[in-house]
Amino acid sequence: MSRKLSEKSGSRQYMIIAVAMLSVVFIAEIVIFVLLSSSEASKSPMAVDADIIEPITMAVTETTTEPVETTTTAAESAGISVVYPKKTETTRTLGDDYSEKNILLMDASTSDIIASKNEEEKMYPASMTKVMTLIVTVEHIKSLEDKVEITADMIDPMIELDASRAGFMAGETPTIEQVLYGIILPSGADACLAACSYVAGSEAAFVELMNQKAQEIGCKNTHFVNSSGLYDENHYSTASDMAVILSYAMRSDLCRTVLSTETYNLPATEQNPDGISLTSTLFSRMYGDEMPNVVVKGGKTGYTDEAMHCVMTFAQANGKEYVLVIAGCPTKSASTYDTLSLYSVLCAGGEPYDPEKNERRGT
Repeated sequence: MSRKLSEKSGSRQYMIIAVAMLSVVFIAEIVIFVLLSSSEASKSPMAVDADIIEPITMAVTETTTEPVETTTTAAESAGISVVYPKKTETTRTLGDDYSEKNILLMDASTSDIIASKNEEEKMYPASMTKVMTLIVTVEHIKSLEDKVEITADMIDPMIELDASRAGFMAGETPTIEQVLYGIILPSGADACLAACSYVAGSEAAFVELMNQKAQEIGCKNTHFVNSSGLYDENHYSTASDMAVILSYAMRSDLCRTVLSTETYNLPATEQNPDGISLTSTLFSRMYGDEMPNVVVKGGKTGYTDEAMHCVMTFAQANGKEYVLVIAGCPTKSASTYDTLSLYSVLCAGGEPYDPEKNERRGT
């Protein structure tokens, strides 16, 4: 009897041990399965999508709260990307060798700053403003053949202010294409007001579009009060911002063409029986190819008593394209010499401009 009890007791012990071992194996298999499932889940498309969505959300949050160096705007939808000028380890800080108050020279393709001087300091852009006027007008043109009526209100106030004018007369109806050349080549304030009327109905409404565009393309310290660059304490920019504006304009074929044109002739009208010959204020003072391996392709000049002499240009040197903005120069000749010298020395590895060696237009 006791032997049978002992055998039954031993059998039960073996069964308990067997069940325990099976339980351990089963639990181990469950653990392994869970670990493998977790590993596969981390590689699943759902997990990857979650990782992608999170950075995108963060990027949008950063863009709406604080501007970043690369500005992505509606311009990018048109294939235009605007990058704010940025310094590199090789950026050169310019000193008193150049008489301008503000200078920025950058690589047009990368926006890397080659050299600079007070490039973020607030300054008055004078007629360099008209490049933004050109941009806004071009982006609102329905047809280049659209006519614009010139009125006395576009002319008389500019005569009183001694502003530069294209030479339109009240009653003329130039095409908007002709107005574009009147804005840039002779720096016509009358043409600016004609563009304002065509695009927005008034200069005040047009200036709102200018300021909106400045923000859209990433300008950081620019505010416009008028379309022509006449002095106003609240009409200001920086060399960096003006470089952004010119760089943006260069990406438009029409803007680039207008900025690169030396002369443009308007046909005779009743008011102007001899027609009007528009001449570039930039190319009236330089040929553009005075310096070896450098060709100044286009740009815009500016002057007011407060802004002094200003020049913004784009040029090719040794196969690369550059943008240069100089402002606050005491003389017109110095602004021309320094434009040519900066491109030659810093972009083409050449010599500074020498008026006795290098032929130059104007004075």
